[in-house]
Amino acid sequence: LMDSVKIAGAIEEMEEEALKNGEFHVFLQPKYSYDKREARIVGAEALVRWIGKDGKCKSPAEFIPVFEKNGFIFKLDCYMWECVCKMIRRWLDEGKTPIPISVNVSRAYLKNIDVVKYIKDLIEKYQVPIELFQLEITETTESKETLEYANRLKESGFVLMMDDFGSGYANL
Repeated sequence: LMDSVKIAGAIEEMEEEALKNGEFHVFLQPKYSYDKREARIVGAEALVRWIGKDGKCKSPAEFIPVFEKNGFIFKLDCYMWECVCKMIRRWLDEGKTPIPISVNVSRAYLKNIDVVKYIKDLIEKYQVPIELFQLEITETTESKETLEYANRLKESGFVLMMDDFGSGYANL
């Protein structure tokens, strides 16, 4: 227990500087569609990886729970959302045909922040087609507020997905 407290404390001490120094990176995990003859990439999920100044990659299992507990997850999510918007915009500017990228929406701040407006403003800022910026809500996120946000996001034109589906019980 004492080691985990020390690790959490060390993570909290480094989080702001790590964000400022660009130590958080977007890694894309492909999503495939399979048919009888072939598999093809139909999208990707944006995953955050923290690569420290020492070049070592910290495990998300180590830092995400700390960030969710201390509220830093919102800053990290905002950073990731903007990185994904910039990435899609760059692909469009280069004449490439982008694939849809899904990003996580943490349940940690859904009650306190207007996530719908924030993400819509980002989409408009970077002129990203809304169908290319998809949202994943964790399956274990079950509340009246979550359902209201899910409905608002869907009404705003976002594609919603369930993250970690099958790992718990969901009424969504």
